[in-house]
Parts: sequence; C-alpha cells; structure tokens
Amino acid sequence: MAFLKVDGKDFEGKCNFRFSKLADKKYSKKKEDSDPDNGFDTVFNGLMQFDNDALVAFWDCALDYDPKNKPKVAEIEVALEERFEEDGDTEAAFKEAYEAIDESAFFKKKVQKYWKNIELMKDFGKNEEEREMNKKSYLFMQEAKKEIKA
Repeated sequence: MAFLKVDGKDFEGKCNFRFSKLADKKYSKKKEDSDPDNGFDTVFNGLMQFDNDALVAFWDCALDYDPKNKPKVAEIEVALEERFEEDGDTEAAFKEAYEAIDESAFFKKKVQKYWKNIELMKDFGKNEEEREMNKKSYLFMQEAKKEIKA
C-alpha cells in the first residue's frame, strides 16, 4: 500500500476506476484514439524512469477516489518534497508507488499485458535496424523493472 502524508494527514493511494479515468484524461500522451498510449502507460513508464512528474501524476490519480478531500496537485508536490527530504532520497517513494500499481488487483491484468508486450517487442521489427532498436528498448525496460523492484 502507498501512503502520502499531506499537511499532517495520511492519505492511502488506491488503484481503481477513478485512477484509470483520471490518468487517461490528464496524463495520456496519445494524439489520436487509435494511438495505444494511455494515461496508465504514461504514469507506469514514468515511475520506472524515476520521473518526478510521474510520481505526482500517480498520487493525483491514486487520491482521486475521494474528490472532496483530495489534496491539490501543489499540495501533493509539497508533500512529496517533504518525504524526499525525510527519506534523503526519492527512491522509496517511487518504489512504493510502482508496487501499489504492480500489486493491485485492479491493474493486475493490465500490468501482465504490459510486460507481455514488452517481451514481444524484443524480436519485433520490419528490418534489422528496427529489430535492433526494439531489442535495446526491451533491455532498457527490463533493466528499469529490475531497478525499481530491487
């Protein structure tokens, strides 16, 4: 479970429909409906890259289950900065957020499909150059997964 202390109050992050919908609405990078990228992928990939904006996005989405009491994004940012100072690093906060998604029942199949697609990518490509680039991307993602799960 992921928790964030905002103004002295502990908030539990939840992976649910509201998380998914807000991620798609606010954090999707797709340009057209046929584009496979969605907000979940943006947040999930960003967490593996230790991208601070992705961590803020995670908490923005994970706290959306209670819109009346949800902290504002600016408050989430301050809370994360305080946690980073307290922990002396950002790593624990990222790992906690990644673990919340990775172990959630709600995103279980989506995460499995994500990694299955990454696995398929390593041998895919129209030509040798594209296959080589996909293989490098595959190895990069495997390394990122290993690092965030360590």
